[in-house]
Formats: sequence, C-alpha cells, structure tokens
Amino acid sequence: MPEMPVPSARLMEIPAALVPHIVLPRLELLSEARTRGAECVWGGERLTIETAIDLRVHTNNGFNWYPRACRRCTKAAVRTARDTHPDQCTECTGPTKLCETRRALHNLLMELRR
Repeated sequence: MPEMPVPSARLMEIPAALVPHIVLPRLELLSEARTRGAECVWGGERLTIETAIDLRVHTNNGFNWYPRACRRCTKAAVRTARDTHPDQCTECTGPTKLCETRRALHNLLMELRR
C-alpha cells in the first residue's frame, strides 16, 4: 500500500522586494501579539503556521518586529498596494504600461486568491 502524502505546514512568505510596497499599521498602535506575529497585523485574528502569511522582519528605531497576517487582510493590503502603485511610479503610465513591481503585486494578488 502506498504511503499517503503528508501535508506540508509551510508559512507563506511575501517576496522581499514587494514588502516595502505594502503599508503596515504603525508599530506603536500594535499589541505585542501582533508585533511578534501571533495575530494578524491588521485584523487581530489568531494565526497558525497554516494560516499565517509572513511579512518579513521589520526594524523600527532598533526594535525588530515580525508582522504576519491572515490571507483575507493580506489580499486587501496587496490589492491596495497594486492599485495605488501607479500614482507613485514613473514607469506605470496608463492601464497597459506597467512596471515589474506592479506586475509582481498583481501576480501575488492572483496567488492569494487561490
């Protein structure tokens, strides 16, 4: 009898190049659980390895914090980043001329919808 595959418990991680484009809440407004990644940085939902999306380590005034988020809140934040990016980018000129960053944000949003 063949062995059943074991589901992999893997923390999804946002690509490092895209993290600076995703606006996070101000550190001083967050609880300790949100700064260490136990709860969604935006919505406050309790996270597990299966539900958390890693937003990578951030440093503010020498303090390292580890924001993570739920899929729903991450989708909303990535959608906002994608939609507001052209306002700040000289390469994104109109609906057809998009830079690599906006394309990558769009692809990430499509991945999060699965």
